[in-house]
Amino acid sequence: MVSLVKLCQRQGPSHKSIYYRPQPRHRVVKAVLAVRVKLALERFPSYGYRRLVSVLGENRKPNQRIQRLKG
Repeated sequence: MVSLVKLCQRQGPSHKSIYYRPQPRHRVVKAVLAVRVKLALERFPSYGYRRLVSVLGENRKPNQRIQRLKG
């Protein structure tokens, strides 16, 4: 019987990468930004995220996340 550590040393990958389990990330939506996005979408319903970002003057990723989560 060969240990997992010795097997990984021979084959190449680190034995720590075998046991790795990613932790779920909990995204927090800023309520103030969510309200601003909602109001802007009500005012400009045909705008996509790129034009909405330029109207709001905010970053792209939080805006996309809010639109994806809120539908």
